[in-house]
Amino acid sequence: MGTVLEKFADQSDKLFSMGIIRTDSFTGEIGEYIAKAHFKLTLTDRVKRAIDGIDPYGYKYQVKSKVVSRKGSLRVTKLDVYEVDYLCAIYFDIYYNPIRIIRINNEFFPGSSFSINNKFLKKIEEYDEYLSGEIVIKPAITKELNAFGKLFSDLKESGIVKSRRIVGDIGEYYACKELVLTRNTNNVEKGFDAFDANGDTYEIKTRRVYESGRRKSNTRRLNKLVDKTADYLVVVVIDRSFKCDGIWKMPLANIDNPKSANLSVVKNTLGTDIIIPTSIDWLK
Repeated sequence: MGTVLEKFADQSDKLFSMGIIRTDSFTGEIGEYIAKAHFKLTLTDRVKRAIDGIDPYGYKYQVKSKVVSRKGSLRVTKLDVYEVDYLCAIYFDIYYNPIRIIRINNEFFPGSSFSINNKFLKKIEEYDEYLSGEIVIKPAITKELNAFGKLFSDLKESGIVKSRRIVGDIGEYYACKELVLTRNTNNVEKGFDAFDANGDTYEIKTRRVYESGRRKSNTRRLNKLVDKTADYLVVVVIDRSFKCDGIWKMPLANIDNPKSANLSVVKNTLGTDIIIPTSIDWLK
């Protein structure tokens, strides 16, 4: 596992240094990069969540991306229909070659949440479509994206990750291994990620923490803790090479402010158990 993860870490850092990605939201940010190149966008900072980029004419874009085996459905949620001029949907093959781009004008948005599929596109009739031969990417970029896609496939074959939520999947793997948990495979039950032999349930949050240009580590938030039904929260920290550098377990009900919790909960939450000590000074 270590060798594949280290190679994956090195490749993700290479994409970061090339300006292709900016955080660990790999597929989404690769899609933004492709949209930037294709439509000559200026990408916005990460704070402006409604708008991903602005073209030379001042039109505002939101970009959605998906890896598909063929032309599939892409789900759009929380679209700011009053702020965005265009929605750009980018479809990749498993090696992150862009195979299709759909661009939709805001007059055809049916709402803030909908699915882009062939039925929807026939209904609105008017949209821009670009297929693989029309999407021009520099060969050097294609080479690195292909290498990234191949390493992800290797990770998936190893059983460590099960989706493109790579950081979260790796954290769940470590947490389940250390606490002897079973991952929750019930897609209907969203209130917890895993459970133990006694029936206690666990919400698992993972953050990749190391010094880099990607983020300010000590401000990292633990999102989506509200309305969770789990008995315990498990926080997992992984380093640049995706190795575990700390696991904490605490009663979820003891989180002081679940709407705006951050990594400091591992230090100030009543009933916290240190499962694996961390080497990170500000988390000790």
